[in-house]
Amino acid sequence: MDNKSKYIKDKNNRREIKKTDKRHGTAEEVIYIFEKILEDWKTIKIYNTIIQNNPNSLLLKKNVEDISTGNSKVYPSELSNERYLYYNDLRKKVYDYHINKKALKNELKTEFKTKLKDELKT
Repeated sequence: MDNKSKYIKDKNNRREIKKTDKRHGTAEEVIYIFEKILEDWKTIKIYNTIIQNNPNSLLLKKNVEDISTGNSKVYPSELSNERYLYYNDLRKKVYDYHINKKALKNELKTEFKTKLKDELKT
């Protein structure tokens, strides 16, 4: 292996370590958070459940909120191949969940404004 490829590999390893440390949660905790978001749990309930089940968890409420958006990367080295594929599938579902939730919220807002305008006219 030449110096450049060794440098790139080391750089990627450093990034992976830095990002996993910043996440404060394990890969399994990320999967758990994704599962509960899809079950429509609130982030505070997810956080409280994690802390009750594992008081030594390094997760903070803010970390749970960040992870719940789907913007939390888990690396293949943290999980088995099956679990990593499951994580990727869950992550896509969480993104879709938030997109659909936002679209529904905007639809309801528009519907409310239309009804309000109609009531004001009469």
